[in-house]
Amino acid sequence: MRPIIGFCVIVMWLLPLPIFSQARPPEQPADPLADFSQVEKPTPVREFLRPGFESITGADALALIRFLSADCLQGRETAETGYDVAAEYVASLLSLWNVRPAGDAMPVSPAARSFARAESSRDPQPGYFQVMAIKEVRDETGQATGEWIQDHQRRTRIFYPGVDYLYSARDSQSLSAAVVFVGYGVSEKEIGFDEYKGVDVSGKIVLMLSDLPAQANPRSPFRQDRLREKYAPAMRMRDMGSPKIRMAKDRGALAVLMVDSSLQPGRDLARRVLQEQSVDDSKLYQSIPRRRLALAESLPAMPWETVPAISISRQMADALLGFSGRSLEALKETIENTSRPSSFELPGLTLKIENTVKSQLLKSRNVLGMIEGGDPLLKDEVVVIGAHLDHLGKRGDYIFNGADDNASGAAGLLEIARAFALNPVKPKRSVLFAFWTGEEQGLLGSRFYVSHPRFALKKTVAYLNLDMISRPWSAEQWKTMSRIWNITLPDEISAKFKLANFLLLSLAADSPRLHDALKASNEFVGLTLYLRRSERMMAGSDHAAFALNKIPWAFFFASSDEDYHGPADTADRLNGDLIQAISRLVYLTAFRLADLQP
Repeated sequence: MRPIIGFCVIVMWLLPLPIFSQARPPEQPADPLADFSQVEKPTPVREFLRPGFESITGADALALIRFLSADCLQGRETAETGYDVAAEYVASLLSLWNVRPAGDAMPVSPAARSFARAESSRDPQPGYFQVMAIKEVRDETGQATGEWIQDHQRRTRIFYPGVDYLYSARDSQSLSAAVVFVGYGVSEKEIGFDEYKGVDVSGKIVLMLSDLPAQANPRSPFRQDRLREKYAPAMRMRDMGSPKIRMAKDRGALAVLMVDSSLQPGRDLARRVLQEQSVDDSKLYQSIPRRRLALAESLPAMPWETVPAISISRQMADALLGFSGRSLEALKETIENTSRPSSFELPGLTLKIENTVKSQLLKSRNVLGMIEGGDPLLKDEVVVIGAHLDHLGKRGDYIFNGADDNASGAAGLLEIARAFALNPVKPKRSVLFAFWTGEEQGLLGSRFYVSHPRFALKKTVAYLNLDMISRPWSAEQWKTMSRIWNITLPDEISAKFKLANFLLLSLAADSPRLHDALKASNEFVGLTLYLRRSERMMAGSDHAAFALNKIPWAFFFASSDEDYHGPADTADRLNGDLIQAISRLVYLTAFRLADLQP
């Protein structure tokens, strides 16, 4: 999870991550049961699906997880030996189960090359791995310089990363531009408040306050729930990036300087940096910065990869504003007291931001296997089922085993692949099983795949994503999330609600076939299932890359707790029954989608 976006899960209700932004919760449908499925007595699965269905067991999944999350794999960090061992293990199981390889063409050894020429009619044979180049940032230096020139006077001020501002670049870069103060960076025509009106930010750097103005005033127009959900949600979830930064980018800004609007102690950048450097004796381990990896290949930007978003201290903001005789607090008070914008370009000021990055190239790989469809006319269409195989690796003496995140999803996917291979009847369309690398570093593997797909994206019927499927919900979690997502169930349903068997499943709003397939499949599984149809892509896991390509998606995620991204995420804490139920649901749903006529 890099400085601006985070990477693993989306519905992280236990972790108030400030890097996330939240979509407005959807309105509940007129029929509250339209998206709800609670099956007290599951229907026996059909005979032709039974061999695969019954092969999926929680006991088998836990056995797979015990190896994938073992200490000897050192946390399966991308482009490290532990991840490569996990990838080889997955590929060997797919081969053992006769799941066809669907990765890159296998390299031919010099000794076999002459034979290959004799057999020239044969096409190169695919292997299980899709290899990609990864760039790792090894070192970074930089500084920012404010230069003010006016009336034959010249003054400069140098600012330093980690002291005056926080920003990490993936590549060496230098940008220099004028600075425009845009208040809180809000543009809302409905309340007649547009802080971009009358100022030109194209090709410039914008300076703005976080959150919304006048939140302590109960009569403030900015206290509307709609605006607070849009600009300053209490619980942030990463979806399509900050609306403030998107607004600045859409108006041509080169970068955003964000200064905390809160006056609460410890919220300012300088104080926060000092807090992060302090030692918390109550924690089992201390947070250690993770490696910074990116795809070496230039791919289309994700929505959160907009313009540089740089957190600056109040001291830096006042120093920049001070060149024109202003102060941040005075401007803040003016906006809040008048409910009118106070935007202006800082006269005579140019800010130059420089970063020098040293990197090295590594490689990593997705693991791809497939079951070919049985219909000659439809087998070039595909249902993709994916789970990320990587985790956080090792930090000091602590191994981040990643049993739930995401050995559980990877094990579930292995179970599903074996089920399809065992089943005597194959669906009409093909099914691709994708074990992704680099999810924790920015969805690297899935993003690479959609740019180099095994099947054309226009032939991809749906994407089903498994990420953290082994932790049941607690009553407190359900209470919190039902309030956030405006979920109200009839009393007779709530009385029978089984949290140990519950799955809140996010899926694309405009995919009725997927919605119906999930509900129909659950009749044979028996989960307590709520389908949360999302108007906006939730970008916390590998379904994001497919969602951006308009492919129907579903995100199978159970729950999380204090072990998330910590060394205590170990196999002994997982629930095999839940893994079994979710994996069986994915299996039946994928088979139904792969077998239905268009």
